[in-house]
Amino acid sequence: MNIDIYYDKECPFCNQYAKLIALKKDHSINIKNAREHLEILMEFKTKGFDINNGVIVVCNDNIYQGSDAIIFLDKLDKKSSIYDNWFFKKVCYPAIKFTRFILLKIFGRNPNIL
Repeated sequence: MNIDIYYDKECPFCNQYAKLIALKKDHSINIKNAREHLEILMEFKTKGFDINNGVIVVCNDNIYQGSDAIIFLDKLDKKSSIYDNWFFKKVCYPAIKFTRFILLKIFGRNPNIL
């Protein structure tokens, strides 16, 4: 299974999570800094996936974004996901996105990729 992960390398949360995912050995995982792949991000945007709304994961013909992407990646390694619940989707992930936005602003970086 070939998996492409597009994330914001400038985001401290995204960057650490991507490093953890890179350790998985059972799948072919390509971790890509979204800021270096603007052309494909524009293609995703035409399909309704905006990188500014969260990490994007592509596996075969499927595209996952945000909390759904994290849940998909987590399930690759486990039978049941600790992330696949209402609390993570509606509270934790939005809080992480908001904190990312604030941290990038504090660091003087643009939180929007496109």
